[in-house]
Amino acid sequence: MNLALESFNNLPRVTRWLAVSFFAGWLLELAFGPELNLYFGLVPRLTAGRYWLWQPLTYIFIHSGFWHFLFNAFMLWMLGRFIEPEMGSARFLRFFLFCGIAAGVFTVFVSPRSSIPVIGASGAVYGLLAAFAFYYPDMKVYLYFIFPLTARQLALALAALEFTLSLSAPGSKVANVTHLSGLVFGWLYLRVEGRGDRVEGSGMWKSLFSALHPPPSTTNPLSETDVLLEKISKQGIGSLSKSELEKLNRYSRGGTA
Repeated sequence: MNLALESFNNLPRVTRWLAVSFFAGWLLELAFGPELNLYFGLVPRLTAGRYWLWQPLTYIFIHSGFWHFLFNAFMLWMLGRFIEPEMGSARFLRFFLFCGIAAGVFTVFVSPRSSIPVIGASGAVYGLLAAFAFYYPDMKVYLYFIFPLTARQLALALAALEFTLSLSAPGSKVANVTHLSGLVFGWLYLRVEGRGDRVEGSGMWKSLFSALHPPPSTTNPLSETDVLLEKISKQGIGSLSKSELEKLNRYSRGGTA
């Protein structure tokens, strides 16, 4: 028991608290059953028709049955202990919620008339699987503890499986779409944002951020002239150093430093 508690406490912070929220969601589902699933699960007909817009978030934390909770908690433990340190806690949480919410919204878009509640963190967990394949593509994992695969191969195999099931298994089609879209949105998020800890750090977002917020030029004559003039107005021209006087003379002639 102490070993299990120590292992839990050693998990990264967000991974640990997400696991606690899964457990709380399972207990709530155990206590309130179908009524909880109706209001806080993802029911596309209600999300789209009645604008129950909280559902693409709340469905992530509700789990039906102990094994459903245990599977997602186990996957969170397996993947989160690698990915959260790689991303940082804040970015990891944003990524997790983005994958879950995006998967939920896409599910509503694909099946807006479905009355089948979708619950559980599988869409977000599949997003973590995409991140695992993104950061550690060649790391070996063992499917069913027997078959060796790289992280990339595992992600591709599960994507193919979910796609096939979404076409051939009508009863669980909605959930399969959620799983697959969580993986796809997770991959797209990382491809767009890149590996940086900040949105403006890399990839397409870096280009967009740079276009909207160009860095100040260190050789901009106007800005440096403003600084020099401000200094003169406050302290007098005698406060300027020899190099500052030379810069002011060059700028006044239209040159650049």
